[in-house]
Amino acid sequence: MPSHVITDPGIPTLPEILDPVTLGTHLRQALPTTGAAIQDIQLQLLKHHPGRRCTFEIAVRTVKGWEHLIGKVYAEDRSDVYRAMEEISRGGFGPEAEFAIPRPVVYLAPLRLLLYEKAIGTRAKVLILNPNRFDRVLPVARCALWLARFHALGPRSGRVVCLDDQLRFLEDCWRGLADLGWPFADKASRLFERLNATAPRLGGIEMCAGHGRYSCGQVLLVEGRTVAFDWDTYRVTDPSCDVARTLIDFTRLGLKHFASIRALDAVADVFLKAYTAAGRMVVATHLAFQKAAICLERAKRDFEKDAREWAEAMLDEGLRILKLALFYMATDCSEWLVSLLT
Repeated sequence: MPSHVITDPGIPTLPEILDPVTLGTHLRQALPTTGAAIQDIQLQLLKHHPGRRCTFEIAVRTVKGWEHLIGKVYAEDRSDVYRAMEEISRGGFGPEAEFAIPRPVVYLAPLRLLLYEKAIGTRAKVLILNPNRFDRVLPVARCALWLARFHALGPRSGRVVCLDDQLRFLEDCWRGLADLGWPFADKASRLFERLNATAPRLGGIEMCAGHGRYSCGQVLLVEGRTVAFDWDTYRVTDPSCDVARTLIDFTRLGLKHFASIRALDAVADVFLKAYTAAGRMVVATHLAFQKAAICLERAKRDFEKDAREWAEAMLDEGLRILKLALFYMATDCSEWLVSLLT
């Protein structure tokens, strides 16, 4: 069991998960091939999002040894995540594929508990943060190739997130910053106004399967295979969303680990070039919009965590991106995509 007691009234089934007898009973019923042989269960807390979900590593011991699973317990029913993982796995991203997701094991509805196989590997983010920039190329390229393949072949089912949905969400982010005084209110208002001004000029784009929270932090490199996890936000949407989120994550990693928002621009360039080399087209206007939108979203979250300097840095970056985008759109320059990264 976890080394300390976790309480969260917002996740009503959490006490049952933490009770080894109750959890063991459910596992024995849900896993007919191994359930009867369960001898011990150990839990280690990985992450807790109060009122929303808890993630554990669950070690199950049988006569054959230990089996390691990842368990997510949710505040509400999320059987849709399990169904999405099954569909993605059947669609060419099974656990043995070169580009894969973890094997979904079972969804225990009474506990609101999702179980999937623990993939063993190294997070791409760890390798990307290596000071030797030459060692970063392969993991970045693998992340880009995984995403390109998923956008091309991933099942287009589940929740559809369109531009209007995004604008409503961005309005909520803006309102969360609008009453905070200078400089946050001013910068957030200007960024939201420019996003609204850019949105009508985007034009249509083919929707595809989307991860929703994709970044190199959600990717494991496993003996020549690439495995992407964390499927709570699976959706059908503009492919630029996943690309943009990854690129903005590079700016944040640069700020956090190298004290410069521009420190990993070369890494972002490698990612974008590998993604497009795999046959995926990037629409520059959509990419600029999505990057700026994510900056507004992250600014709100940073402020909620009392990271004011980060919040302001995100607002400044969003304004910079859209300023460049609107300038090049006005001058009809055809070679402006690379400027989004510098």
